[in-house]
Amino acid sequence: MNLSLTRIAVVCVTTALPAICQDLVAVKAKTIHTISGPSVEDGVILLQNGRIKAIGKQSDVEIPWSAKVIDASDKVVMPTWVIAHSSGGMRGSNESMQNVPWLSVADAVDPGSTFFEGMRRNGVGTIHTMPGNNTLMGGNGMVLRPAGRTIEDMTVADNTGLKLSLLASNGSRLQKVREMRRAIADVREYLADYNRQKDEFEKEKAAGSIAEDKEWEKEIDRKKQAAVDLIEKKLKGWLYVPSFAELGEALRLSQELDLNFVLGNNLDEALPMLRRLKQPVVLTANLEYFETDPETREEEQFCSAKMLADAGVPFALSLGDGPSANPWWQLGTCVRNGVSRQQALESLTMIPAKMIGLEDQVGSLSEGKLGNLQILTGDPLDATTWVEMVVLEGELVYERSKDPRLQYLFEAAEEAAAPQESQKEEGK
Repeated sequence: MNLSLTRIAVVCVTTALPAICQDLVAVKAKTIHTISGPSVEDGVILLQNGRIKAIGKQSDVEIPWSAKVIDASDKVVMPTWVIAHSSGGMRGSNESMQNVPWLSVADAVDPGSTFFEGMRRNGVGTIHTMPGNNTLMGGNGMVLRPAGRTIEDMTVADNTGLKLSLLASNGSRLQKVREMRRAIADVREYLADYNRQKDEFEKEKAAGSIAEDKEWEKEIDRKKQAAVDLIEKKLKGWLYVPSFAELGEALRLSQELDLNFVLGNNLDEALPMLRRLKQPVVLTANLEYFETDPETREEEQFCSAKMLADAGVPFALSLGDGPSANPWWQLGTCVRNGVSRQQALESLTMIPAKMIGLEDQVGSLSEGKLGNLQILTGDPLDATTWVEMVVLEGELVYERSKDPRLQYLFEAAEEAAAPQESQKEEGK
């Protein structure tokens, strides 16, 4: 049976949580992968006001007569992918200045970027957008849905963490570490001076030197507020660690600050330290790399995801450029290297949702969570599987049959194949 929308498509305004869509939507499926629990065969998901009202077998869930039905009875339905860290969709992800903690990616996100179009095409429903890796303190991130005409339409949560990076784009690694220590020390000195002035004010007020109705009015410098919140552990930091050489410093920083790690390559020598981590990490899109033995000159291939899985460290996957922009490529790379299927799927759903603090909203399918669904033509780890539809908070935001870029691509392929077919016919 072909996938069909048997009633009028759901239309509702996409806003920050919670969704305000007032329609009832029923999605029938051959298989429903809930991720957090067992799969449901011949199932149905009932959405109301943009959230999951019921999920179960079609024989057990009654579909109201007023519901708009998406008939995917021969398709696979699962939660949309969640990206824990991405610098896509912005007009410039890095600043020329090294310390800009007062900035926000909200000023750089371009809702019209083809990046978000590609995310919908790949079944992504939640993106934690962060500054790039070239800036020491890069500013605040925000969680977006890849649909909407304005940044307000797309925003799920803002001020979601301060981006930090130990990438030595200019200078040595040691210099980068020193710069980070100095930047944090400067914030601590500023905060200590601010608190000292406030304490002196309170003492003078208590001594009667200042009127009782006088209140402390000086505020934290706006340009330093985010960095101060990081120091006081009111704001989470997202630290990019390019290789094992910087991991020791990253672990020391994590003892002082509330940090999530975004890890680069060359982690094979860092496994003893990685085992000390008590929280999930984000892997960059390049999951495989080679190391050359200095004595034998033989190359050995490593997979970052497999090493972390063996070390017992949960991880979230990222989507990059080229083949690595495709979720099935990332998932397939994990499974090919020995990561379990369930752990691979969780690395693009439940684990990143937990890292961004939205595990009660997205990342799996259960009653009460947001109705963020992707409808697939087949198994999510099959390279021939396409995303047929994407539903975000009860709103249909993507249909493959109406994707203009895919239509253009397929038409060009058909036109290119036509002369070859005619030549074959003439040669018979």
